[in-house]
Amino acid sequence: MFARILGGLALAIGLTLGLELVHGLHASWPEALARLGELELPLLGVSALLVWAIIVLLHAITNRFWAAAAIVTTLATLIGAADFLKMSFRDEPLFLADVAYLSEVAFLIENVGAGAALALAAVLLAVPLLAWFVARSVRNSRRRRAPEPSAAPTSGRRSALLRMASGATAFLVIFGASTFNSAGSPARALYEAAGARWAPWNQSQNYDDNGLIAGLLYTLPAAAMDEPEGYSPASVAAVVGKYEEAARELNAGRDPRALEGVNVVTVLSESLADPLALPGIEAAEDPMPFLRELMESNPSGTMISSGFGGGTANVEFEVLTGMAVANFHAQVDSPFQALVADAESFPSHLTWLVGDGAGGEGGEEAREGSAIHPYYARFYRRNAVYPALGFERASFWDSGLAHLTKLPGDRHVSDASLFGEVVRELRRSEAPLFVNAVSMQNHSPQQGLANPIPVTGPLTDAEADSAAQYTRGVKHSDEALEEFVAELAGMDERTVVVLYGDHLPSFWSTSLLDSAGPLARYQTPWVVFANFPLEDGAGPEVLGANQLMNQVVD
Repeated sequence: MFARILGGLALAIGLTLGLELVHGLHASWPEALARLGELELPLLGVSALLVWAIIVLLHAITNRFWAAAAIVTTLATLIGAADFLKMSFRDEPLFLADVAYLSEVAFLIENVGAGAALALAAVLLAVPLLAWFVARSVRNSRRRRAPEPSAAPTSGRRSALLRMASGATAFLVIFGASTFNSAGSPARALYEAAGARWAPWNQSQNYDDNGLIAGLLYTLPAAAMDEPEGYSPASVAAVVGKYEEAARELNAGRDPRALEGVNVVTVLSESLADPLALPGIEAAEDPMPFLRELMESNPSGTMISSGFGGGTANVEFEVLTGMAVANFHAQVDSPFQALVADAESFPSHLTWLVGDGAGGEGGEEAREGSAIHPYYARFYRRNAVYPALGFERASFWDSGLAHLTKLPGDRHVSDASLFGEVVRELRRSEAPLFVNAVSMQNHSPQQGLANPIPVTGPLTDAEADSAAQYTRGVKHSDEALEEFVAELAGMDERTVVVLYGDHLPSFWSTSLLDSAGPLARYQTPWVVFANFPLEDGAGPEVLGANQLMNQVVD
């Protein structure tokens, strides 16, 4: 029994070191080894202790060391592979909330590639089989050397008691780790005593400074934000009163019926950004000439995204609610999944945009809310999120949008097809609409399009290939946008649109982005346009996604 427990400790140390090594492999072997050498030994020791506790608990439950070792090794392999792939594609570590993606196997395979998915599946299957084979071989070898004497009853009871005691101790250790983000957590206190330094503003830094396992624990569920001092119904009422008065002053010179009967459309354009804005990047042709022209003649500017290479739903959350994700605890990686999906209703701009009298006074026809996203309904739990935000109907690829088309060679619905669906939705509704459209066309990986636009600059061959594909995709989006604007111009119903990019694509190298300045990796374009004259408004030069709807109202 003691030999198995010590064997579990050796395995725990090996798995902990392996996970930390794999975490750095997205860069290179030398960098991964250097990072492993920089981690504090006490921090690695605490992480290994937690892995050991899991092995001990599983051994106590199964009474089979090989089974416990196989389960934990398989889990570590899955975690290491998922973290490596996420770091490679998005330069962002694995979060515990990412377990939700296990319900979207098709999406995962689509993004990592069928080859990588099959290789990972083979490894995950091979680990328990190998553990079983080794255990059986060892047992048969022992039997051949000498027959095992039958265990005395006292010895059996002692072994069972020892297994129960070790299992109970391991359970307490694991339970303590599960309280990581609760006040007085022993696991967090132990990590901090070992030298952990937390960076709530930067999850990647948390993983780099404290290790993968500590970083995962840091992303355990936590309260969305701390309750402010003096929080009460009275204090909230005071805040409401303050801003109601400010609103009355601001609105004194405004027409309260300005949005009456007007369709309002938000378009999240997947990975839309200007590749030519990066230093040294040149393309054989401008991929977004129409968008530039549209931005010059309408309120427009630069948006600072809350993420790079991913996090689409977080940007969409900010646009629809007016809330900045930066105000939540770092553990709230995805407000859609962590906060909105399980709520009966959640505050959003639909409160005033949709419903009786929305946007105007007296007798105005109610505006209806419609969400259009040509991807799977369960992705980011949008099937539950949209009703909670106030949308009356939502259409997804797997529920109503299967007729939409894709560009030749692409795996996602084209922007042209999505814009066509938005126009059809506007035309078939007698009531004015608020339409939230989320595109997929330029989602990673960038590949498969015909006639990629050659891109030159400080790029590797792989990055240049991705950039050429991406630039062609942006060109297709620009052409689709021009057709969309022309379609709206031919409609009698007044319609105002805000279009914005959610984030940059992930293939741009860290060195290139760093050379462009600290905000370059987060800068995407936005523009507000309509099929009727707009007020001349320059808008702020730079804004956050949570401020975009203000530009529509202005």
